[in-house]
Amino acid sequence: MPYTNEDIIDALYRLYEQSMYFEAYKILHDEYLAEDAVHEAFLRLIRNRSKIADPQSPAVRRYAYKTVRSAALDLYRAQKKLRENCLVLDEAIENTAAVEDGMTNLPLSLLADLPPKYAAVMRCLFLDGLSVRETAAVLKISEALVRKRCERARKLLKGTPQHTEKEIHCER
Repeated sequence: MPYTNEDIIDALYRLYEQSMYFEAYKILHDEYLAEDAVHEAFLRLIRNRSKIADPQSPAVRRYAYKTVRSAALDLYRAQKKLRENCLVLDEAIENTAAVEDGMTNLPLSLLADLPPKYAAVMRCLFLDGLSVRETAAVLKISEALVRKRCERARKLLKGTPQHTEKEIHCER
């Protein structure tokens, strides 16, 4: 008896959900992120359910595990990038002179010291947690310009700009 689309997903869930969770947990070492990876993997499986004929076949089992490993690695990379962004902002904060308002307003006060075009990029990337692509879309500039403005803002925050004032202001 052939499976319907709903039966395929139900069968995949019953057969592989727990083992997919453990596979994701081995990569992420976090319960909640492992659950997110399994969820993302099932969303990917749902999008490709028309390619699945028999949920119990070894090929489908391998595909399910490959999908959850891929989702877990994507989450791992995203978390790593977020941690790196936080470290860069923390480093910039540490390298900046003390601020009158104290630690609670420090990141916003740092951004206030930057030219508006750099502050907008840093706010999107570090405070709002947007990707370079999302920041470019929000600010209606190219991804390359987002990266360049971020780089220049970091140098300004660290207090060691390597560009002259003319170079910094020559963007469009």
